Order: sequence, then C-alpha cells, then structure tokens
Amino acid sequence: MDNRTFAKDLYKFLKDNDSLGHFGDIPAEDGISELEEYLSDLDMVKETIKDIEEIADSFDDHDVYVTEVKPLLKGLRTVQEKLEAEQSKRMVADTGYEVKQSIQIGNQEILMAENLKAEDGNFYMKAEYTENGLIGEYSQVAVDSDYLEIMREFTKSLHGQIEKVASEIGKAAYQSEPITAKECHPNDYSQSIVGKVVAIKAEALRPEYRRGDRQLILVDGGNGANANARGNAVFCTHLNDGSRTRFERYDVQGEMKELPAWAAARLDAINAEREAARHPIPKSAPQETVAGYTITERVNVGKKTFVLGHNPKAVSPFVTWQQLEGRSGYDLGHYFSDRDRALADLHTRADSEREATSPVKARNPKNRDDAR
Repeated sequence: MDNRTFAKDLYKFLKDNDSLGHFGDIPAEDGISELEEYLSDLDMVKETIKDIEEIADSFDDHDVYVTEVKPLLKGLRTVQEKLEAEQSKRMVADTGYEVKQSIQIGNQEILMAENLKAEDGNFYMKAEYTENGLIGEYSQVAVDSDYLEIMREFTKSLHGQIEKVASEIGKAAYQSEPITAKECHPNDYSQSIVGKVVAIKAEALRPEYRRGDRQLILVDGGNGANANARGNAVFCTHLNDGSRTRFERYDVQGEMKELPAWAAARLDAINAEREAARHPIPKSAPQETVAGYTITERVNVGKKTFVLGHNPKAVSPFVTWQQLEGRSGYDLGHYFSDRDRALADLHTRADSEREATSPVKARNPKNRDDAR
C-alpha cells in the first residue's frame, strides 16, 4: 500500500475518533496530506502509533480493535521499520555512496560503497577511512563502473593495511600470549592506580592487538585512575613501545601481580627516560623564543605540537601553546604563574589530542563486568 492510500485510512480512523477535534477543523485533503507527510518522518510515525494505541485503550469492542486498529498499527510499524532501516544506512559523507562492506585493521577502515544512481556510471567506490577523535577523514578514494575492479582495489588496500599493522606489531613484539585475570589483582575502584602497571582486558582491544605486550600499560593519571573516582578516563603509556593513549577504568583488568621480564625492563627504560627529561643536559645552541617566552618543552601529537614557554619577566611567567603542522606560529595560549601547573596543562592538552585516536582500542567494549 502506498503512503497516500494508507494516509487516507489513517485519516478516516483518526477523524472518527478525534476527541480534540483536530481533523474536524481542516479540509479532508489537507488532513490526508498532513498524515502523508508524517509517514516520511520517523518521530511522527512513532507519535501516531502512540496516539492510535491510546485511542484503542478506550475501546471495549475487541472485534473493532482487530478489524480497524490492528491493521493500522501493523502498517505504521512496517513504515517505522523501513524508516529506521533507511536512517541506519552508512553513507560516505555526502557523496551518495552507501557503504556495503567495511573492514577495520589497526587505525584504518577499508570501505567498499555503492551508488547505483551515479550519473557518471561509476557505481562503485573504494575508500580508506581514518577517525581521529570526532573527525573522520576519507582518503585513497577510487570509483569505477566495474564492481570487480573496485573489489581488487578494496582487497589491495586491505592487504596493505594488514602488512602495515603486522609490521607495527612486530617492532615491539615481546609477548603474544594474552594476560589473564589470574595474573592480576582485581580492579579495585577504592584504590588509586596512578603509577601502577595494569593490564587492559583483552576484549577491550581490537582483535589484532589482543596480545600481552599490548595489554600492559603504565598509568599516568586521569580522573578514572584515582581512588573512588567519579570519572573513567585513564591516561597511560604502553610498556611495549612507550606510546601514550587513553582507556576507561572499566577497561582495566587489574594491577599486575608480577611483571614479565620484558615488561620490567621496559618499565625501567621508561622511568629512566622520564627522569632524564626532568633534568635535561644544558644545550649550547640557543632555544626558540616566542613573544619573550623561551620554549623549554615540546610534545608532538599527530599534526600538532604542544609547547611550554617561560618568561621570568612576564606577569604570567609560563605558557602552553599549540602549533599546527605547516604553520610557523603558535596559538591558543594558556598562561600560568607556576611551572608545575603549566607542565600539567601541557601534558593534558597532548593527552586530550590523543584521546580516541589510538588504533589499539576496540570500539564499544561489551564486557564491563566490574563497571560501576
């Protein structure tokens, strides 16, 4: 049944049972047109279902419900399912191409999409998608009229990404066997885990990263790392390669009872690097000065660099700035009266930039046994 015909049936029923007189005040054609528009709006379809159910609750005659109400509700729910299916379609930006297949490996997703209405006849698309926080970027896009040609491009890109991730894992491959709950103390929310080495649950990681050397992290801070914390954010450093990332407290399996030899050695190396950074060897070369502030610290995150500057003569002697790749200047300054607060802000800004950009973390972890 088309929407116009169904709208006429709806109009008749609602007009006959219109206690508020809404449809009595407008011409029949206008009422039918209004209901026809509703059938293209998911929220209005849901509201109409509720209206009819409320009307039906007042009926005493079961036969009337079966012959009049039930067919309308069935039709409306069919329309609802159709609209929900259309809304759930994943499109490649505003190109008109709908994603038909996608496989994510590491930090990149390989997509195959289709647009059978493409005016140029290129009905099929291959693209690579990378998400950095709230921003998604499509790259290496190819379109073609030949489905098999696009699938060749799709599999070629997929194979290339597999090899890239395999190489990345191989550079810091210490332990392939996953770490189990038996090797950890329970994740006790009443205890702080700042400065502790903990294991992340294997199921919180993407399948390709469910390895012991990817599970072990050194906790640096975050609201979720504190005892009896209200938040969940846990900022940390991977022991295997020293990269920084973020997990949630419910992703934590627990503090390690005993570190494997490789992890103990990596922990010592990370601590030594941090100690050396606190007491850098003086450099004879002049340091960069910006607006009277001498740049003393730098942290690179993707396409941004965050810096800490010091000017003892300024009202606020310390500042943190960001610099975008390809630009010579700095912007978005945060000013402080003491170095510790400025240094904390430097790392907070860097950590915020890293959030959700880690290729390691799985999407929407489902097992949260100890989540509060």
